[in-house]
Amino acid sequence: MHVFLDIGFTLIGGPEIGPSAWLARELGLPSAAKAELKSWLFTTDLSAPEILADRLSEVYRLDRAHTRRVVGGFWDRQIQDAYPLPGAERFLTELERANLPYAFITNIWTPFLMGFARCFPQAFERVPLFASCRLGLAKPDAALYQKALEGTGVRPEQAVMIGDTYEMDLAPALRLGMKGVWLLHRPAKETTDLVAVLNQRAPCPDLTLSGIDVLTPEHLSGLFPATNPANPANPVEKP
Repeated sequence: MHVFLDIGFTLIGGPEIGPSAWLARELGLPSAAKAELKSWLFTTDLSAPEILADRLSEVYRLDRAHTRRVVGGFWDRQIQDAYPLPGAERFLTELERANLPYAFITNIWTPFLMGFARCFPQAFERVPLFASCRLGLAKPDAALYQKALEGTGVRPEQAVMIGDTYEMDLAPALRLGMKGVWLLHRPAKETTDLVAVLNQRAPCPDLTLSGIDVLTPEHLSGLFPATNPANPANPVEKP
């Protein structure tokens, strides 16, 4: 078994309004800019806020100095506003104690990823990370999952994906043959997909829980009945 986890609102929380919506509002960008900006932010490896500010200034003809001030302050807040969700640290510790390998598959932009690094410095340094802003691929594109599977040498049937959104986290994983754990701690945001699953119009995740605070390695081992209980990371060989 190999565990893959989303990051944003699975392991860490932050502002409810996303970066593209916030920047579009604060900078007075046209209505079409929000979707365009969201795609670009989540698939671009930004090394500094000035790069983002200067691009926005050029594309939308904004005052450069003002845009740099707005973007710079927002960038810093995104780093500082990230916080571990209840149970997240405990769960990662339990995965390590159970000798269960894990990695991250996430749609995230650079400063929020830096916020994750601040909250989980050891995991950020040691655990394989497949981030949209680094790879130029974003969920629900299955190519991001395939990169993660190839990068860890794991077959889909050996893997379980844990995330808080059905469309972005669970649906692509289930289509590839991975197992899925849905952390439904924000059900109001998941109403459409929840109804589709309940009415059997969309594949059902293998497990649905209220949040990572109640998730345990035993839940995951139970999804793989051929796993040796004495060493959950290694499947039992059939005679």
